[in-house]
Amino acid sequence: MHTPKIVPALLLVLAAAAPAQQTAPAKEAAQDRGYDKNTPKHAAVDAEEASRTRQLNATSALGAEVKEDVAVADQAAYQADLTAYHDRIMAERADAMNDMARFSRQQRAYADAMAQWRKQSAACEKGKMPACRLPTPNPADYY
Repeated sequence: MHTPKIVPALLLVLAAAAPAQQTAPAKEAAQDRGYDKNTPKHAAVDAEEASRTRQLNATSALGAEVKEDVAVADQAAYQADLTAYHDRIMAERADAMNDMARFSRQQRAYADAMAQWRKQSAACEKGKMPACRLPTPNPADYY
């Protein structure tokens, strides 16, 4: 009853070996055809290839010039993007620093108001009635 497990394994091995068998005749055929520069047929092919190579080289040189122009334009756009980003970050940083300064002032105003309230409360607890009648300190008054 072990054959069902062996059959799929055998099929996998055969499937892996099949492509190797198919490529061997193709390699032999390519070696049989051989390339000989001395035959007239191959000389014509060489001439055609040389012409095509010159055209491709000319196109490639033109393409390189175009790429260079594009690269210069891309570099200018890249620098403009960097400058714009830097300017935006610096503006946001200035806003953030202003916000931090404002927040710091607000914290100090609140702390000063709380310190005043504690003094008033301590005076009121000691029986000083005018301190008890004072309104609660407003942090905006210390801002």
